[in-house]
Order: sequence, then structure tokens, then C-alpha cells
Amino acid sequence: TQEALLRKWCNSSSMIDTSLDVRTILDWQYYKDRLGKAIQKIVTIPAAMQLVKNPVERVPHPDWLLRQVRERLDPMKQKNIAQFF
Repeated sequence: TQEALLRKWCNSSSMIDTSLDVRTILDWQYYKDRLGKAIQKIVTIPAAMQLVKNPVERVPHPDWLLRQVRERLDPMKQKNIAQFF
């Protein structure tokens, strides 16, 4: 049944290699990227917004987030006048 479903899924009436496995057909890079994006949304972006070091080094911060953190930590940032009163 697995071979029949694989043939149907791949739109192939005859499979050349009968020992073909689902793991060889899947695009693993796509799923790794999706997992990395989910980890960014759940873990690394909130950590960076709280000025915590990246807890998952394998998943790098996006460029826009690094730029935003850099702006928050800028010592030369102009103060708002309401902060003085």
C-alpha cells in the first residue's frame, strides 16, 4: 500500500526503484527552514526583544531584528523631552 500511495502522490505509474522511501522524496531543506522560522517566532525574537542573548545559536536572528536591538542599545540615541520631567 505504501508503494501504491507513493506512486499516486508522485503521479508516477511505475516506480523505477521499488525500495523508494518517503524520506528520499521529501524536501528536507524546506522543513528545516520552516522549523527554523517557527523557532525564531517562538523563542529567539522574543528573547532579543527582552535583550537576552540568542538561546538557540543554530537559528540566527534576522537582520531587521539585529538592527532594532542595535537601535535600542544605542548610547547616542536622542532622549525624549518627557523623560526629563
